[in-house]
Amino acid sequence: MLDTAIGPIVRVIDGNTFQMQVTHIGKHNKYAYGNYETVFIAPKVANPGATHLSTALIGRRVKCMVRYRDQLNRLFSDVEFES
Repeated sequence: MLDTAIGPIVRVIDGNTFQMQVTHIGKHNKYAYGNYETVFIAPKVANPGATHLSTALIGRRVKCMVRYRDQLNRLFSDVEFES
């Protein structure tokens, strides 16, 4: 089972990377997470119609299913937007 981190996007860094405020973590998490984390969205099957991250997403709450922390200390994650 993957670790989870939940919270709002506070800054868009580029088309695949954002910074989030971690407000909730999964009860089953194996690793510790800071109050703010940089998240890299794990690539999925190519989707030519997909759009990149936009600053319009700032404040939107996301759930990150963390695959691993990369060499740049980013959370390499599957990301879902919460309502």
